[in-house]
Parts: sequence; C-alpha cells; structure tokens
Amino acid sequence: MSMTKRYNYRAYPTQGQRAALACLFGACRHAYNWTIEQRELMRRRHGRMQTYNQLSAMFTQHRHDPSYAWLTSVSSTPLQQAIRHADKAYQNFFRLYKAGRTRIVTNQRTGRKRRTGLPRFKSRRDGEQAAEFTKSARFKIEHTHGCKWAFLTLPKVGTVKLRWTRDLPSAPSSVTVMRHADGAYEASFVVQAEQATAPAPIHEACGIDMGLESLMSVVHADGTRQKIPHPRTLSRKARRLRKLDKQLARQRKGTSNHAKTLLLRARAYKHIQNQRKDMAYKLASTVAGENQAVALETLNVNALARTRMAKSLLDANWARIITRITELCAQYGRTLVLIDRWYPSSQICSYCGRRDGRKPLNVRTWQCPACSTTLDRDYNAAVNILDAAGLAESLNARGDEVRRALAAADEAHLSTKREPTEPLTSI
Repeated sequence: MSMTKRYNYRAYPTQGQRAALACLFGACRHAYNWTIEQRELMRRRHGRMQTYNQLSAMFTQHRHDPSYAWLTSVSSTPLQQAIRHADKAYQNFFRLYKAGRTRIVTNQRTGRKRRTGLPRFKSRRDGEQAAEFTKSARFKIEHTHGCKWAFLTLPKVGTVKLRWTRDLPSAPSSVTVMRHADGAYEASFVVQAEQATAPAPIHEACGIDMGLESLMSVVHADGTRQKIPHPRTLSRKARRLRKLDKQLARQRKGTSNHAKTLLLRARAYKHIQNQRKDMAYKLASTVAGENQAVALETLNVNALARTRMAKSLLDANWARIITRITELCAQYGRTLVLIDRWYPSSQICSYCGRRDGRKPLNVRTWQCPACSTTLDRDYNAAVNILDAAGLAESLNARGDEVRRALAAADEAHLSTKREPTEPLTSI
C-alpha cells in the first residue's frame, strides 16, 4: 500500500539564485493576494465568487499587463499554484463556516471586525516564503549514487545545490522551494512511498496522561510504568533570547545590525522548533510502535493555551505529539482510544473508584480517604484513562494489588518536597 509523503532537503542557492527566488516568492505572494482581492470585490458587488478557472484566465491577462511586466520574468506554474492555494483556503473557510466553527472577532487596537478562518493577505515580512513547482514546470533532479550532493534544476531559477541525505522512493510529483525566517532554504518533494512495516508491539496496551511537570506518564497493561520528563526546550534558551531581545530594543530599525540580530533571533527560535519536532516525533514513534492499543485524553490545547500556563503548554508541544501518535497508530494499524476531555481522571481513585474532587496543581500525591491508598497524581490518571478506554482487563485479572502498585506514589517522590512550577489553579 502506497501513501503520499514529503521528503525535505536543505538547499544552498547561489547569490544570483537567491535574487531569482526572492522575485519568484514576491510574484507568488502577489498572485495569492490578487486572488483574494478579486474574490472579495466580486462578493461585495455581486454576492458571489469566481471559480478557479475564471480566476486563472483573468490572471493570465493581468500578468501580461505592461505595468506588471515583472511577473513574466518568473515561471507561470508557481503563480497558478498560488491561485490554487488561495482557492483551497476559501474552500476550507466555507467548510468551517457551514459547520458553525467560525466567529466574529474584534481587533482591540483598531476596532476592525473580521471572521475567523477567512483567508488573509500575505506580507513580504512573513518569515516563511514558498513557491511550488508541479510536473508541468519540467523541473529536473540530478544525483549520482553515493554522492552527498544533488542538483535541482528549476525554470528561470537555475540549478540549485541540495544536500542529499536519502534517496527518493519514486519520482516526485511536485517540489516546493521554501525560505525560512532564519534565512535557510529548503526543497520539499511530494512522492508516493510504500507504507512502512509496523514494528512488533511490546505491550498490549497503555494509558497516557499528559502533564507539565512530567511531559507524559505512561502506564502499561502488563504492570510497567514510566514518566517522560519535560524537555523545557524554551527555558534552556531563555537567556539567549532575552539577550537578543535587548539588542533589538537598542538598535534602530532598518540598520544592518538590526537585520543581523533579527536573523540570529530567528535562528534561535528555529533551533527550538527543530528540537520540539524531533522530540515529538521520537516520542510518538516509541508509543505507537511499542503498544498495540493506546488510550489518550482528548485535550483542547488551543483553549488551554489561552490560560496563564500558555508558555509551558506550548513548550510541551502536546498538539504535535498527540497528532503524530494518531497518525502512526493509523499507519501501523494500532488501536487508538480517545477519552472525553471532561473525564475526571485526576479526581478518581483508581483503586476503589472514589471521586475526591479537584486538587491544586501543586498536589502531586494524595491519599484516598476511602481506601487510604497514597496515589501518584499522574500515574493514577493514566490508570483511570486506561480503565476508561476498556483496555485494563489484564490489570483486573492480576488482582487488586496491581492497581494499587500502578497508581501508588514512589517513595522518592514522597520524601522530596516539590515546589509548584506553575500558578496553583484547580483542574
């Protein structure tokens, strides 16, 4: 069974190719913004919008206008793809609008009102710039087996050097050339690849509780358990980021030093992003590969990110981890059970079933007043999630003491007083 995948490679264009790519990115941005403008004008005047074919024909005439002669200096294929992307953005908006998932928001500074999800104009100040070439553009890849470099030939750009880290499984259907905020260039190929063979599972099932002190608490159906520590990627780079922010505040906009500092700051944030992504992918691969069934909570990360713990939540990268686990479970044929977000996993004693109510975040261990079991907050929640998913039959078969052991607090945890790392609020 084949599936669509992306293969990314670092690109190293020359100075002249960078200028050509900058012109190409500007033309694609112009085509995207022009499409949004034309659709909004049509909607306001006639109450309807043009189709993609109509917009494509209109842009061809617009492109040959003498005042926009610079649009003819780049390939037409990325411009048509930019129009397709704008059309797709409107389709996604209408889908959300019909489902009732959009709302009117007001800008507190300007007072302007807009509907969420509506496509917005792109800016040249955006850190990410991209242009997509399809097969009709006749791009070409040249690579010698065993060589660490490859060469990508793009129309009206030239032959761009790529760092070849792995071979493509098949001929690519398209390639997207991107420029990131840190100044790095990247080529992304869309290919058809065979689905990877799923590894043999080690555990029957596991329940996972996401947290902030411990990124993930995992309890397996065979009686084992573990805690994944929070990497705190942003905290380790905080000192460097504060220093760069101070430099930016003292420098005048438009100067070369200000531009250099912006680039260094973007590279620091890019390094943080890469570390988060690497951690999320490795962790998800371990969870989906070692367990035949996985039980997770359905978390509303966007709503939680609007609280006082937003920085810690976003640094934990919950959304990417959960999304990647979901993708790998579907790819490997694993069973994924999502528990309702309102399920009180941290309030219920996993041994006797008594609900003891909400607890502040600084309470990491608690004693059940009914059975007197000292429970670890995270392990107890993971056991309850595993039980709520219907995957804890093996625990019941092993006896009551197994549940007590799985959810019990470690002696080291009991002997060490831990200060709260977040504002003490109830959950």
